[in-house]
Amino acid sequence: MKAIDIRFNPEEIDLLRSLVGKKLLSVLHDPFTFVNSSSQIVQLNAEEGNFYLYSFTEPLDYFGSKEDVAVWSFEKERCKAADRKNFIETPCGEKIVSVSLVQEHQCLFKGEEQLYDVRLTRGLIIDFGDHQLSFEKAVWFSEDIYIRKGNDLLDGFAPVSSFVENDWEPGISAGCSREVLRLE
Repeated sequence: MKAIDIRFNPEEIDLLRSLVGKKLLSVLHDPFTFVNSSSQIVQLNAEEGNFYLYSFTEPLDYFGSKEDVAVWSFEKERCKAADRKNFIETPCGEKIVSVSLVQEHQCLFKGEEQLYDVRLTRGLIIDFGDHQLSFEKAVWFSEDIYIRKGNDLLDGFAPVSSFVENDWEPGISAGCSREVLRLE
């Protein structure tokens, strides 16, 4: 069985947790054209300084073939690619009540034998109390970070059924579960 874990690591989770109770001043992202997304980088400006949500591809095993897979990270360090961005700044100015990590556990089976055990961070949701701001990795390969504002934003994430009901080859079945880790 092949195990792949591309969730946020404990240091990244602690960094996200450090935002709780602080004011999010603004979000910097690519200009929205057809969809509300930013390619590779979103910058969060908080009272504590700047934070970066990155989505860069790495060559990984994707269910039997080597593919460029988008892997997320959350850091305080600004990368050189951010210098080439033509960001727009969206003001926020609100206190963060909690941050929720949306984690998935994907499994692939051939008959009864488990072939893959994959764990990944699907997205994060910042809760301001009366509304939310979410960032989602909707597609395994895409470096796009989808950004939404509103309420009950987890409902707008790609459903786990989209993975389970994928067009797998005959004899292959999939399972997927999702959990939300609330950081307070």
